[in-house]
Amino acid sequence: MANVTLKNICKDYGKGNRAVTDVTIEIKNKEFVVLVGPSGCGKSTTLRMIAGLEEISSGELFIDEKVMNSIPPKDRDIAMVFQNYALYPHMSVFDNISFGLKIRKFSKEEIIKRVSEAAKILGLEEYLKRKPKELSGGQRQRVALGRAIVRQPKVFLFDEPLSNLDAKLRVQMRTEISKLHKKLEATIVYVTHDQVEAMTMGDRIVVMNKGVVQQVAPPIELYQKPVNKFVAGFIGSPAMNFIQGTILKNEKLLFKSDKGSLVYEIPSADESRLSNYAGKKAWIGIRPEDIYHSSANNVDTTNFAKINIKIDLVEPMGNETFIYFSLDDILITARISARDNSSFQTNSAFAVDLSKVFYFDSESEIRI
Repeated sequence: MANVTLKNICKDYGKGNRAVTDVTIEIKNKEFVVLVGPSGCGKSTTLRMIAGLEEISSGELFIDEKVMNSIPPKDRDIAMVFQNYALYPHMSVFDNISFGLKIRKFSKEEIIKRVSEAAKILGLEEYLKRKPKELSGGQRQRVALGRAIVRQPKVFLFDEPLSNLDAKLRVQMRTEISKLHKKLEATIVYVTHDQVEAMTMGDRIVVMNKGVVQQVAPPIELYQKPVNKFVAGFIGSPAMNFIQGTILKNEKLLFKSDKGSLVYEIPSADESRLSNYAGKKAWIGIRPEDIYHSSANNVDTTNFAKINIKIDLVEPMGNETFIYFSLDDILITARISARDNSSFQTNSAFAVDLSKVFYFDSESEIRI
């Protein structure tokens, strides 16, 4: 396997259309790195530049310390798994998996050996004589994985490989790809728009927006210490709630939302880093799970900001309940544990855990 390093990588399509801007990432040997972001953020373009399917406009790409900018895709020793499987419909599973080896003139014995090993790993042994049309979506994706595995490449590239599968199968394939990574000790670069996939699979996650890397960090660090408002809102499901307001200086620091629906005294633990923002605008971010029903069992609301709200919608999910209401005319989501057996009245009292509130600069949107 190999290290992959991107240094100041850019992709321009001309006429001011820049898809990727100054991407610098160091992917370590055997690491599973996920590129995640909304559609059009540049993640697939970045992956395709690593693969050699897109020309790099500027910057340098290294695989095992060797510059790859001008190296053809076939000579980069990478294997790519696509969203649409890209299988040959007229070929058997065996022939699809072995196709790349045959092109590279491997011996018949070596081909049989590698295909058999890959089929065993992926549970495809009994399907080797079948055609792709005789397989389920998950089985076809395994065939695409098998075709990559037999190559024994330095780097595996995955371009949204699970997006065509149903929800249950996606969960299963997530687990299988993660297990495969550990078994093969492979270097993997994986692209997805699904932040749940990113959080559950990646050793580190690269969050992108508008062609720019926002943050590179392990999943828990992204969740607990997002660098800016975009990352905070993108990571977490349901998404973080944001309310704009002003930090006021009285005897103590206060936060007051623009329309006055939320006013609270800022905890002493946050005073020192927020004191320079007195009199200034700021965004606060509140995760849905940090909003509690005031009558919830075993919840001490002493250090919470209490709010009286009118519930717009209650969504029972079984293991949890989503509550929707408005503050400052902004739709807010609360995620309530199923252990809270409260009956939710239209007019209810809720509380926000102030120790879990995030603060963001109003202009730069960087976390304070």
